[in-house]
Amino acid sequence: MRVLQVIDSLALGGAEILLKDMVPKLRNRGIQCDVVALVRTSSAIEDSMQRENVAVLGTGVTKIYSPRHIRPLARIMLQYDLCHVHLFPAQLWACFAAALLREKIPLITTEHCAWNSRRRWWFRLLDARMYSYYDHIVCISEAVAGELTRWCPKTQKQIQVIPNGIPLEAFESAKPAELSSIQPNFTRVVVVSRFDIPKDQATVIKAIKTIPNAHLLLVGDGPLRLQLEQLTRALGIMDRVSFLGWRNDVAELLKAADIYVHSTNSDGFGIAACEAMAAGLPIVASNVPGLAQVVEGAGVLFPPGDDISLACEIRAIITSTERRRLMSQASCQRARQFSIEKTIDGHIEMYRSVLRTRVAVNGDSIRYSKKI
Repeated sequence: MRVLQVIDSLALGGAEILLKDMVPKLRNRGIQCDVVALVRTSSAIEDSMQRENVAVLGTGVTKIYSPRHIRPLARIMLQYDLCHVHLFPAQLWACFAAALLREKIPLITTEHCAWNSRRRWWFRLLDARMYSYYDHIVCISEAVAGELTRWCPKTQKQIQVIPNGIPLEAFESAKPAELSSIQPNFTRVVVVSRFDIPKDQATVIKAIKTIPNAHLLLVGDGPLRLQLEQLTRALGIMDRVSFLGWRNDVAELLKAADIYVHSTNSDGFGIAACEAMAAGLPIVASNVPGLAQVVEGAGVLFPPGDDISLACEIRAIITSTERRRLMSQASCQRARQFSIEKTIDGHIEMYRSVLRTRVAVNGDSIRYSKKI
């Protein structure tokens, strides 16, 4: 079975991390799995894939919203039995590319978000048409599936929920990073996410202002970094906030921290929160659909954007050793529900089902039947 994964780029983010973790394991399970990043980057994820001998292809086009991606993408698709697409506009360009092919290729897409900026009435017709091209729509949580069905009701028959997964061992067994620059009696609060909408590091920075014995570690980068640095400077807490950029030792940083905060206005799952749970950290997360279902019962939730509530939750964890211990245990137990192996199993069975169905309905592809 030859599967092509298509994504906007391999810049760091939840969908990209999932792809990085999945593709080598799919290949180990006997599936020829290559990746098209429509816009190539020199990111840590792309470098990691290439070290794993994963073929990372491109279209040669540098602007993500350019329709010039369509023809080169169609030429690449010809070599595969099935195409699995992640994120927009890759989802749109893949539909046009598939339409150019003489022999129809099965299309699958993963919906990674419970909300996106296209959820406006004037985009509804475009989205409904785009999703209609896909044989299957994978949703990473029940919350994502519910929101997509509300937005485009006809997608309900195409949807299959396959929760995200993470490589548990990498986070469970990591050695703590050395953080000698932080005062030893300070509580280390860590956040891992892109500095961009809909993530909300600003709320965490405001909360830390009111907790003088806490040091905030911000792992990530993005267009809002300068704005966040200016906010930190204006609040007078530059000495208690570390902007670490993107790191290759996230597991080690999590192991060196005391509390993980996942602050966002929207998140269909929360891979970073799941990684922090696997590292055994108490979790405080925004109460938004998708993320809330992953964290609730293991960590604590706070209203999105409410820095006062967030500060109260952090203080409650800092002041109670027993609360910290119980939350750490709950995190470890919850994380075990989200093994990357379960995610891989779900995807392989879906791929086989889509190819079997295509053969049974159309009877048009001996090559598909040979690969099942």
